[in-house]
Amino acid sequence: MPPRSTPPPKGSFYPSNYNATYRDLLLFEERLKTTAASLQRRKARYQLFLFQLLLVIAFLLSEVLLPPQSSLLAIPYKMLLQHLLPDIYISESEVQVTVYPYFLSGLLFVSVTILVLFFSSGMYSEKIAYAT
Repeated sequence: MPPRSTPPPKGSFYPSNYNATYRDLLLFEERLKTTAASLQRRKARYQLFLFQLLLVIAFLLSEVLLPPQSSLLAIPYKMLLQHLLPDIYISESEVQVTVYPYFLSGLLFVSVTILVLFFSSGMYSEKIAYAT
């Protein structure tokens, strides 16, 4: 018995050769590329934020744990006081300026809290890991 010739199914598997099909595919590819680029930019911004937050935590931790004589924050604090109160803090005088100790501890607490919330809220997985 000879094989039967069956007509191709009406709903063929391959799309028809229309220019609109190629245009749609090109538009879809362009949207994928722009979405991937925006995700990479967002990932870079949040990675920079995370890196800066870790640097701030390390700096504040060194300010809290080291003795107050070696405080680096006392330098801009003294310059600000000299600018705001020039009659009390004369620039040539050797007035010892120390930063209020609970201020540094409070800043450290706030920055560590932000770091914990960054990971616990899922922002890391949403903004950084998703873009990968």
